[in-house]
Amino acid sequence: MHQPLLLLLACALPDGPMGGDGGYDSGFGGGDGGGFDGGGSSAQPGEELAGFIGSPCQVDADCEYEGGVCLRDGFPEGSCSAACDQYCDDLEGHPYTFCADGADLPAEAAALGEGACLARCDFAFWPGSDGCRPGYGCVVQPRANEPETETYVCLPERVSELSSCHRELAARGVGFEPTVHTPESPDDQPGLSCTVQDAVRLFSPFLGVELRYVDGSETTRVYGACELGHALADTVEDLRAEGVDTVYHYGTYNCRVISGSDDLSRHAYGDAIDLTGFGFEDGRLWTLVDHWEHDTADPEAEAAQWLYDTAWLWYETAIWNIILTPNYNSAHDDHFHVDLTPGSDYIELRGGAWIGVNPSGD
Repeated sequence: MHQPLLLLLACALPDGPMGGDGGYDSGFGGGDGGGFDGGGSSAQPGEELAGFIGSPCQVDADCEYEGGVCLRDGFPEGSCSAACDQYCDDLEGHPYTFCADGADLPAEAAALGEGACLARCDFAFWPGSDGCRPGYGCVVQPRANEPETETYVCLPERVSELSSCHRELAARGVGFEPTVHTPESPDDQPGLSCTVQDAVRLFSPFLGVELRYVDGSETTRVYGACELGHALADTVEDLRAEGVDTVYHYGTYNCRVISGSDDLSRHAYGDAIDLTGFGFEDGRLWTLVDHWEHDTADPEAEAAQWLYDTAWLWYETAIWNIILTPNYNSAHDDHFHVDLTPGSDYIELRGGAWIGVNPSGD
């Protein structure tokens, strides 16, 4: 089991900007510039891609969209692209795109002008080759006319710049997109900086389990730290063995401070998630708001006992460093807050029962 990392003490309501690739998003939908069909991905591992940005090509006509160009010189088996000045369209069933600055691109791509549309690295589409087609490396590039925004794209004959965490996550079979977090500050806290280590967008279904918002809406991508991906993988592997096929949550990344303090929430580091309920293959739905039994070490109902035992299992197997339950305070009445606070070892399940360090915060 990979050592835990994840989500934290200040619970997340919707995670911030939706869509886009400016280094962060809540993980839901959105691509580089809007999309032909509402965004990219919906990947089927190993499926043959054709006709769109990043796909193999021989001639321009193989790139079946307006402005399509087939890059051939130095691009193994060709690569569909297009000229751009800041954003590119996305197409469902294909990796998300990025308008990369032309200054550091191979000559044929640079000749397109200010920027060239490239496929982002995607371990759902290309799980076995650094998230790119064979012959291409996963490297960081700035956006055209917006150099502070960077992400990982597929470029020919380049050595991949992925972290060891990225590679380990890929080896677990997780579908994700590595990216680069652009630091930002919470409102009214310009001296604080929200940073996400080895940022990733995790795709749903996640290792066979659907990730959905508390209201049941689909979560196509979840944004956070790479280590959050490992902790979530450990969690999902445990839940799947129990027959869980859907996990409901409030969110992950949120650049904010802990309520009533000047300290950053762990959500601001992208290593926390707020889990609200669990759907089972047989149709059961057990939620914290409906099924948690307060202030007892011996819940009576089956659902309550399962929720209680599940929280303890995650703690005892060190999946999460921090686990806050509805018994922690009223702000957590309807969810588990779990996170990867460095150096912490803490769970609070019953009134007056404390295990490990008693952290400050919410």
